[in-house]
Amino acid sequence: MSSRLWIACIASLALGGAANAQPKKESPPPPPPVSCEFMEISASSGAAASMDADLEKLKKKLKKPPFSSWNQFKLLMKADKALTRKRVETIQLKMGKAEATLLGIVNGSQVRLSISIDDAAGKNFVNNTSTFAAGDYLVYGHSLPNNDGHLLALTCK
Repeated sequence: MSSRLWIACIASLALGGAANAQPKKESPPPPPPVSCEFMEISASSGAAASMDADLEKLKKKLKKPPFSSWNQFKLLMKADKALTRKRVETIQLKMGKAEATLLGIVNGSQVRLSISIDDAAGKNFVNNTSTFAAGDYLVYGHSLPNNDGHLLALTCK
């Protein structure tokens, strides 16, 4: 076979292969992080009801059971975190720690979140997965000695 024929065959194969090559599919960009606010709250019962000004947006939730057994609420700590899908974020609390994992966005406006909360001694008192409306608040808590309470409220947008 002549060298010209070989060159023609190779060029034909190269062009044919390029024409049949599948274009590379670009993966979609990762979803943006979700902004969440965490508020650690001390709850107790006293003669006069009181609530820190920063907690006013939680007033309706805190007046309902099981939180209505307390009437004094004090903000201990507030933290803003950007949660990225499937990445665990640790929130250091005054009385323990919390770990939050964004599992995804559901129906475009609901946040699916996994939360785990440990007390200061390292004992886990919450291990939960919830789906809630963006902008709404979730409140988790547990009782302490002397009928006091330790709460963690969070909201995501």
